[in-house]
Amino acid sequence: MAIVGRPPIILLDEPSAGMDPEARRFMWSVVAKIASNKTSAVILTTHSMEEAEALSTKMGIMVKGGIFKCFGSAQHIRNKFGQGYIIEVKIKQPTKEDIDQITSEFVDSTS
Repeated sequence: MAIVGRPPIILLDEPSAGMDPEARRFMWSVVAKIASNKTSAVILTTHSMEEAEALSTKMGIMVKGGIFKCFGSAQHIRNKFGQGYIIEVKIKQPTKEDIDQITSEFVDSTS
């Protein structure tokens, strides 16, 4: 509905929320086509960096609903805020005895 009549500005709020991956990619292709035709400017809000990178040439990070913390290209945002965290997880394969013990404790507690 937002694109009927080729409006000069299209505002989309979390357009891919709740979509399955195939529908999301299709929606992204439609939005990207609209933006590339230069007939409409597309402004969207999202929590997904993947979506922002797929659809945006410029992006901003908003804090507390209105204060822009940063505005620029995806690379600029990533350089400034993209430190993130690296988590290393090592999982020990349980032995048959460990599994039997846990199973017997579970069975005993449900009886």
